[in-house]
Amino acid sequence: MSDKLIKVGISQGDINGVSYELIIKTFEDVGIFEFCIPVLYGSTKALAYHRKAMELPSVNVNVIRHAGEAGINRLNIVNCGNEELAVDFSQTNPEAESLAEQSLQKALSDLKAGLIDVLVLAPSNVDETRILSEQLGHTPLKILIHNSFRVALASDKIPLANVSSQLSINMLVDKIKALHASLIRDFTVTFPRIAVLSFNPGMGIRERKEGREEAEIIIPAIKAADESRIVCFGPYAGDEFFACGDFAKFDAVLALYHDQGAIPFRSISFDEGVCYFAGLPFVAAAPGHGVSYGKAGRNESSEMSFRNALYLAIDVFQNRKLDKEIHANPLKKQYFEKGSDNEKLDLTKDEE
Repeated sequence: MSDKLIKVGISQGDINGVSYELIIKTFEDVGIFEFCIPVLYGSTKALAYHRKAMELPSVNVNVIRHAGEAGINRLNIVNCGNEELAVDFSQTNPEAESLAEQSLQKALSDLKAGLIDVLVLAPSNVDETRILSEQLGHTPLKILIHNSFRVALASDKIPLANVSSQLSINMLVDKIKALHASLIRDFTVTFPRIAVLSFNPGMGIRERKEGREEAEIIIPAIKAADESRIVCFGPYAGDEFFACGDFAKFDAVLALYHDQGAIPFRSISFDEGVCYFAGLPFVAAAPGHGVSYGKAGRNESSEMSFRNALYLAIDVFQNRKLDKEIHANPLKKQYFEKGSDNEKLDLTKDEE
């Protein structure tokens, strides 16, 4: 593996959506090859079909058997799944979803084996959170990111009627701690400031009102996080919090359910936002939008979100590497917390 270039694995996503359009438009820019080696787990036939159907620019492609053969200055492709499956733009079907999952599973297998450094997931309809959890042994915390605007989702795509029953003090404290740790390790934020949204409409600090969830779960969780020396504020009513621009005062926001965070995020980020999967032993990111069937095959999609996901994955990998180097050899304590005046400090002994 190159000491300078980060090897980026890319799952192909849904072949009937916009994923290949985003990939082709991204790697049309040959400058990207100067700082990464991309490995696409997909299909050369699907890529060629998308390029021809939308008259997209050609990309320097290298077909390989496994990630270890990946070369520089080209888009390396490991063919996965059924190469004969036809592309049917804007149509969802089980075969395409199965192909997307096979691609993701293969990429994750190589990620765990150290054959690639980071993973970028092209848009698909598969349950990415479930697959990442099963393969990597950790449930990720989704953080939606656009520049310095970060919104974490305490719960993901579950029915709104079930959100309240899944909220608990311990669950929220765990999410706050995971968000806090990611801000420090992945984004080099020294002293993170986190805002927590309220669950019920019109319930928050400014309104001086509390619903059952705020009084029994959210406020106790914020207090528990504060006792753990995490700078955490709230709860804030979601509508006023975003409308007044209060989100800009914090390093991250914890939304309690998917739409509470995703709707304002996408309104602000447009087509440039990224979804980052925090709390995993490896770096994984994805565009902040879905498969976009309405734009599939029309050459109307912007690749900026996919490109930003690739950039973010590389940046976080470098940040984690730096964080590991910083904490590799911590200084020994040179003081006693308790003891008599005649005790002498022995720096030759290992700390117990």
